[in-house]
Amino acid sequence: MSDKHINAVLKGVLNKVKPSKPEIAAMAVMYKKAIAAASKNKAVKPMICGSVEKNTWLADKRELDMFLLFNPAVSREDLQKKGLDAAKKIIGSLKGKYVIAYAEHPYLKGELKFKGKSYGIDIVPAYDIADPSKIKSAVDRTPHHVKFVKARLTEKLADDVRLLKAFMKASGCYGADTKSRGFSGYLCELLVIKFGSFLDALKAANQWNAGYVIALEGKADIQHEQERFRAPLIVIDPVDPNRNVAAAVSAESFFRFRQASGSFLRLPTAKHFFHPEPKPYSLVEISKEMASRGTRLYLVKFARPDVIDDILWPQLRRAVQMTGKVLEEGGFRVLRSGEWADERICTLMFELDVWQVPKVVKHLGPSIYSHKQSDAFLQHYSDRPAFVENDCWIVETERNHTVALPYLKEFFEQPEKELLARGVPNKLAAAKFAVASGAGAIALMKTLPDGFRTFVRGYFEKDLR
Repeated sequence: MSDKHINAVLKGVLNKVKPSKPEIAAMAVMYKKAIAAASKNKAVKPMICGSVEKNTWLADKRELDMFLLFNPAVSREDLQKKGLDAAKKIIGSLKGKYVIAYAEHPYLKGELKFKGKSYGIDIVPAYDIADPSKIKSAVDRTPHHVKFVKARLTEKLADDVRLLKAFMKASGCYGADTKSRGFSGYLCELLVIKFGSFLDALKAANQWNAGYVIALEGKADIQHEQERFRAPLIVIDPVDPNRNVAAAVSAESFFRFRQASGSFLRLPTAKHFFHPEPKPYSLVEISKEMASRGTRLYLVKFARPDVIDDILWPQLRRAVQMTGKVLEEGGFRVLRSGEWADERICTLMFELDVWQVPKVVKHLGPSIYSHKQSDAFLQHYSDRPAFVENDCWIVETERNHTVALPYLKEFFEQPEKELLARGVPNKLAAAKFAVASGAGAIALMKTLPDGFRTFVRGYFEKDLR
């Protein structure tokens, strides 16, 4: 494709993703209102951070990030208490509403109204640290990130950041939260600064291999950084060289971006920025897919606990890993698995290629030349016939379960205390679990929102080449 065609595509996209003049004017009013409300408290220095301050925010993304900067002499306890008190007063004076959220320490997530529109505002207490190498909490870096980016972003580069954010959103790899595990806004800004444009960032990404290292300033010791961070993408934070800005980027998000970059460079179209929401699989399609694969789906459904996403999603993933190990211990082999949740329901999904096993189990014992171990093994299985195979003792025992479904049901019917002891995460162990497979799993899907069947489509159609 010619440069003229690509530029026309990008110009058309930018017209849609860049905030309009009325949006910018309205945001400027909210910005001033927030700063004015915060400035009433002389014990803190308010600072707007995030994409609004850096002029990289997207249309219809009405969100402000306000930091309340405290003197470093203030104790961590006072920072949290006084910071939250100040944040509540700010929201109150602006007639908004809020919830308390948690990162390294508590902060407020608020919602404000202005001319019929809702504006999100996060208010975060932090220390006012002049030297970023001497931060006292992780959030203390953010003001320095803002200063670094603002000093280097021209208006043209800011627009290229908007293009990159929109591109990553459409590709399903944007957002550094624990659910998305993708590219943060700050990381998008650094990539544009490093490579000089949206297009050049894509050209670079198209050549990346896992473990790729990027240094914004100076030359990185590639092997050292790869050993130090061990991640699909390593971007040394120019504000804190001991931090990988891309630490949240999962292998899947890394390869999604690389794949999408190559696709756009081969055929540049606006569709790469505005992917339609995929349609949910129908129950008939799911049944046909399972029949063609010759495998069986197992679902574990339960009510969502009252926790924020940043706590929920890591626990869901741990629950999937733990349940997979439990199934494997029973002799049932997990081909693939996944997790899904909305505001009400959580579901763990397992695809098994072995879901029925023989009653008998072969146990391999020690070598016949290891006398003490052999005596202990034979004593332990004194009620079982023993024989020798390849110079090792062998006994055969019997399984309690030969079919995966009752085995899995019995596991999740255990008391909370037992589930915790087996490794079920603490926020999930008290749930009431519904377990189903085969036709029962299809029936259970009827009770789940369309979003789950959209997740199933993504599960079956995933291809990161």
